[in-house]
Amino acid sequence: MTNAQRKALSRMAAMNSSSNDSKPEATPSSMFCPHEAGAYYLATVGTVGKIIKLFARKIEPPEYTYAITTVHFEQDADTGKWIWFDGKEKLSPRKNQDGWRLGSKTLYDTRAGVEAELQRVMEKNGDRVTKVHDLPDDLTKLKKIRSAHHPDRNNPDSDHDLYQAVIEKIDRMRAVTQ
Repeated sequence: MTNAQRKALSRMAAMNSSSNDSKPEATPSSMFCPHEAGAYYLATVGTVGKIIKLFARKIEPPEYTYAITTVHFEQDADTGKWIWFDGKEKLSPRKNQDGWRLGSKTLYDTRAGVEAELQRVMEKNGDRVTKVHDLPDDLTKLKKIRSAHHPDRNNPDSDHDLYQAVIEKIDRMRAVTQ
């Protein structure tokens, strides 16, 4: 694009903005307002970096990490928009045809919805998954599963995913009883 084309575009944009001074007001359906429960969830999938060797005979696939991030929105006093600080920048939810998004990720209302999305991504990546809610609610059975798959016992048949799921389930059960 030449300088003349850029100048012409900027003049056209300036003329359009001066003729359309009144912005259309946002409709209530297009404005984000958090639900009563308050918490939303994001599915986060990352890769563990591996050193790539140029002349490697066998290239290993990347290892994926999966996490659920809980999002609590705060209302900005100046603008009135609902924002969430992710540690680097403040993000506002935006609407698309499927629902609300935060950045490039879909925002989920329920934990079950985000767990289902993580399950789908894990199966796509070829990782074996154990859902926490598929485990029994009996604490003694959970402790037996945990001890049978404990990674520090030098058990070659131990299932680390199952062990982590059991730990998470026990933690959730303890949090509910307290």
